[in-house]
Amino acid sequence: MNMLRVFLVLTGIAGMMLFSGCKTESDYRRERAEKAVRYFERVKLHTLPHDTRLTLKDCIEMGLAHNLDLKVKHQEEDIASELRTAELLGMLPELNINDGFSGRSNTPASGSKAYASDGASYGPAQNQDKILNTFNIDLALSVMDFGLAFFNSQQAHDRVILRKKQTERMAQNLTLDIINAYCRVAAAQKAVELSRNMQQVCNERLNLIRALRTSKGKDKLSDFRAFEEIRRFNEVDRRLTTFEQDFQNACVELRSLLGLYSTVTFSVDDSFLDQEPPSASSLPDLDVLEETALIRRPELQQTEIQRHISILECRKAIVTMFPNARLFLDFNNVNNSFLYNQNWWSMGLFATINLLKLPQKITMAIAYYNQADSETMRTYGQSIAVIAQVRIAHANIRANQEVFDKADKAFKNFNEALTSVKKNRKILTSTNNVTRLELDHMELTTAESRLERNLALADYYVSFFRLMNTVGLQDYKIESMNKLPEELKKKQEEVK
Repeated sequence: MNMLRVFLVLTGIAGMMLFSGCKTESDYRRERAEKAVRYFERVKLHTLPHDTRLTLKDCIEMGLAHNLDLKVKHQEEDIASELRTAELLGMLPELNINDGFSGRSNTPASGSKAYASDGASYGPAQNQDKILNTFNIDLALSVMDFGLAFFNSQQAHDRVILRKKQTERMAQNLTLDIINAYCRVAAAQKAVELSRNMQQVCNERLNLIRALRTSKGKDKLSDFRAFEEIRRFNEVDRRLTTFEQDFQNACVELRSLLGLYSTVTFSVDDSFLDQEPPSASSLPDLDVLEETALIRRPELQQTEIQRHISILECRKAIVTMFPNARLFLDFNNVNNSFLYNQNWWSMGLFATINLLKLPQKITMAIAYYNQADSETMRTYGQSIAVIAQVRIAHANIRANQEVFDKADKAFKNFNEALTSVKKNRKILTSTNNVTRLELDHMELTTAESRLERNLALADYYVSFFRLMNTVGLQDYKIESMNKLPEELKKKQEEVK
């Protein structure tokens, strides 16, 4: 009855656990709503003080710290590290400790009957106690299991490095995205204030043109001239509106990359747009950049690691072709008083081999060996792709430099012409409104060319950082590229 009660209690607990683990569609919907509220409140906590001015370094650090995909990659690194520890512990021998207790309701006894007709017969005799306790310690070591566990630990170690390389590349790509958005925000931020002032001038001049068209003085504009002036100012106003939209879009992208709430307002340090930009001629030779990329790029290292994992799989298949030798050592203790010896040690060695499985193992070894060869070819293909990326990024710098030079030249020409006109006192002191309109057109054109120059300069800086990303540099400072020839020379000496 006691055993029945225990069984019923355990059955009830198991049933409760089974039914409590079942979920309906409404349960999932309610859980999703609870998580949505919790995650939304957590996102709102990522705010900044009012009028915060962020530098590029601040943005990169904040983006790497708040990016959830990057956090998942770090967790996967920890998981891979724990799995490697588990595989290392798998090389330990098998140690089992057993203890058994049994009892009988009657006396264990047996009788014997003579096999031959003239043999004697014996009555019942007891050969063990009613209550027995058996204790056993078994230590077993399988040579094949040890070898497989060793190779598994090496593969787990490779997977740890593989996860780190994946996290490293994700961080590099995230940093490039942050830099791209940062430069766009900086260029648009610098243009917004100037464009708003220019839009105000355009609105004032449009009102002036309407007044001059209806006036009867010497400054009266004809309908054709008024239409042309209105069209010119409206085109400038329309182009200036796009700067405001670009600024808002760039701010939204940068907020999302930094993990900030959508209503957070901030400004970025745009002082780099006032400095002299680096020249493409100061870059290292293209051969140096290509060879450095082949050494540094994490993708190529990932393929090499995957190739080594395939090689280890081939070796594991070869190990399983050998006989499975198992060495055991155990200690036994039985409290049976009818035994002559109640304690004893035993040691043995077993070896088995499945001959019909050998063809399968040979085929598996050949397959993994061919897979390692395919990884080598994949590495070669990726190397060609990396070289192409470096060349494209290098050519992009040249193209952006040409665009910036043209924009800078146009701005300087407009600015010189405007400065020359402003030196003419007759024009500045003139009461002719038509002359003032032409001067306003010159100022608006000069300001617009300055905005285009800043945008071209931002793209020019981004092209440098894109080249650094293709090379695989961690330190996103343009000056660090000057050290690449010396670092490559050291690497070549190490290879020798």
